[in-house]
Amino acid sequence: MSFSKEDEDFFGSTGSFGVPKFDNAMHGGVPRGFMLIGFTEVGSGSELFAKQFTSPAEEPDNTILISTNESQLEIARVFNKYNWPTDISVRTLGEEYNARVLEKELLASRYRLEGFKLPDIQRLAQTRFVDDNTQDFLTEMTNEIMAMGPYFRAVIDSLDFFVQREDPARVVAMLRMMQAHTQAMRGILFVTVSNDTITPAIKQEMAAISDMVCDFKVRTIGSDFETSMIVSKFRNAPENLSIMVYRVTPQEGITPETVERIA
Repeated sequence: MSFSKEDEDFFGSTGSFGVPKFDNAMHGGVPRGFMLIGFTEVGSGSELFAKQFTSPAEEPDNTILISTNESQLEIARVFNKYNWPTDISVRTLGEEYNARVLEKELLASRYRLEGFKLPDIQRLAQTRFVDDNTQDFLTEMTNEIMAMGPYFRAVIDSLDFFVQREDPARVVAMLRMMQAHTQAMRGILFVTVSNDTITPAIKQEMAAISDMVCDFKVRTIGSDFETSMIVSKFRNAPENLSIMVYRVTPQEGITPETVERIA
């Protein structure tokens, strides 16, 4: 793959995380070609970080956010709240799954329970309603990432949707393909998955594939909550390993408060 001198000058060798203080803590940002994985806990703010990660949007038409558990309306609300670019591509697989799979299953169940009525028969004659067992959202998503061009930026939030419905080994295989494409295209890919969804063995394999590993944590201190991110892997830059306590502000979104080096 060849890259034009103009693109190399425009994009540079690193991109922003979307969090200026995080860029400084990581000594300049995220290297082009990196795939990052975030292992998450409920309440840790990882879903906000995932959205914020798309906010640099160097090329909006080459930037995508794939969400598996939020609606288009909610995502747009958050982007408008923080004045992040709204002209990027957004795909909400949870909504697609509801429309393409669950609604059909609900309709089929009703037919089985209540029987067919004349309007049902007329509608089915027009739509040729049949059972569709060919839905493969994992392959669709992988193909969408693999079709993205040089210097793309993509976020998948989260893999839980696929791990719960697919063989985890197949999910890991698709992740390998996306990692290879990200490296070849000098793209930046950020993926999240909750710790409760995967086994330690699958977590280890995902971490081995990734160029950067972040653990999003939340704990209670008295009557307050403390959210933090542990950077436990940063390929070829162990000096970036750290623990960052962060907070959410109405102006900046997620922003680190303290950084403690662990390497």
